[in-house]
Amino acid sequence: MSETYEPMTKLRIIEDEPDNRLLELAQIPKADFIITGNTNDFTMENYKGTKIVTPKEYWEEHNSVISTIGNTVYEPLLGLC
Repeated sequence: MSETYEPMTKLRIIEDEPDNRLLELAQIPKADFIITGNTNDFTMENYKGTKIVTPKEYWEEHNSVISTIGNTVYEPLLGLC
């Protein structure tokens, strides 16, 4: 099952225009995280409750959330990638 989201607002916060789409889309499902290595454009720590972190920051803060079930690694969906 999947859902499709269409932004209701057009943001102009980040200079690199396409990156604004991630902020717009993160608002709709109230995403917990945007995980990005683009620290040049995503300079803020959060946007309207969505934390913006690098993959390393996410891993260091949330690796305890990852658990194994049998031989399967399970990680709850916590945000946008």
